[in-house]
Amino acid sequence: MAMLPFFRKGQASAKPAIPHAAEPTKTVAPRPEARHSAAPAVIAPPQPPKPPANNGIQVYETGLQLAPEIEEAVMLYANDRAGEACAALNRFILDHPDSKDSLAWHLLFDLYEVTGQRRPFEDLAMDYAVRFESSPPTWRPIRQSGAEKNAARHPTFVFGPNLSPQDKPRLAHFRQECETADTVALDFSKTSVPDDDAYALLMLKTLSGLVATDKQVRLLGGEAFVVRLNASRAAGRLTESTWLLLLLLLQLQAKGDEFDQVALEYAVHFEISPPSYNPPKQVSNEATGANIEPAPAGERFPMRGLLGAGSASVFESLRAFAAPLKRVEIDLSQVTRIDFAVVGLLMDSVMSLAQAGKQIAFEGGNGMVNLLLQLIGVGQFAAIRHEVRK
Repeated sequence: MAMLPFFRKGQASAKPAIPHAAEPTKTVAPRPEARHSAAPAVIAPPQPPKPPANNGIQVYETGLQLAPEIEEAVMLYANDRAGEACAALNRFILDHPDSKDSLAWHLLFDLYEVTGQRRPFEDLAMDYAVRFESSPPTWRPIRQSGAEKNAARHPTFVFGPNLSPQDKPRLAHFRQECETADTVALDFSKTSVPDDDAYALLMLKTLSGLVATDKQVRLLGGEAFVVRLNASRAAGRLTESTWLLLLLLLQLQAKGDEFDQVALEYAVHFEISPPSYNPPKQVSNEATGANIEPAPAGERFPMRGLLGAGSASVFESLRAFAAPLKRVEIDLSQVTRIDFAVVGLLMDSVMSLAQAGKQIAFEGGNGMVNLLLQLIGVGQFAAIRHEVRK
């Protein structure tokens, strides 16, 4: 990939060693004739389960225990590994052909919906009708906002918290997609400040290479990433590559004054001339994460999309919204996924509201979202209500 003159001449640029990733497991819709044994997806707690309410809403019990395979699928999905989560649920269904517990099936229906897999959903629905001798759930995809629809139309590369074996093949695929795209996006919302200089250099080369083209470049979560980089700079923890990455991001965000200040510190620290400032051309900076739409009203606080590392403002808004209330209902019906990176922030928000005497209820979330809430302990402080699918 071509480099910008942003790099000073003669700079060493050792390539990071990144192992190849294994091919993802292909998910297969279960067929009834291939089943041999039975086991429950949910290991029942000592007390008998409560029957569903007349309005079709179930409240998860605090003592709910999941089969290990189901718990694994929930955690895979929370870590943005939807394909592996689907495969794990499919294996569980195939391995337990006589089980009348439909939890794994409903989780798989939810996953197929949020990932837009209509054909596997329909195949699973036919198998469900045979297994349970009842009507299967119907397809009801989550509505996308305009921003989400636009994001789906062009290649996007998401930098994770750390350099992983999957990054090399993912980046190769991303570059291939970029060749024919007019608009591309880089998402920094999930990454912390790289401890590995190779990862920082990979980010720097990827970003500078895209900026050198005539393509429209969207930076998702870039401003929050700059805040994290500046905090590490103040603590003296930046490598030369992360210094250059910070300078490039400041340049692309048109923060000329801050760029000059950081460039001066860079020159003093490394005793070399810093990169020069060039105003950005076709670069847009956007926040990422869940959007709050529509506006909160009454006791109901709606969220939507992905709740991830860039969602701090969502939880700040939740606390402010709940401050004058005794009770708050958090509407998750339009949330596709809760990323594991935001679990700590979510728990802090829930615990602070509970300690302030608020009654909290999470409503409308899909099965994977609700079970993640239960696994991380949200059920100790809030009710988790799940709509029974029909």
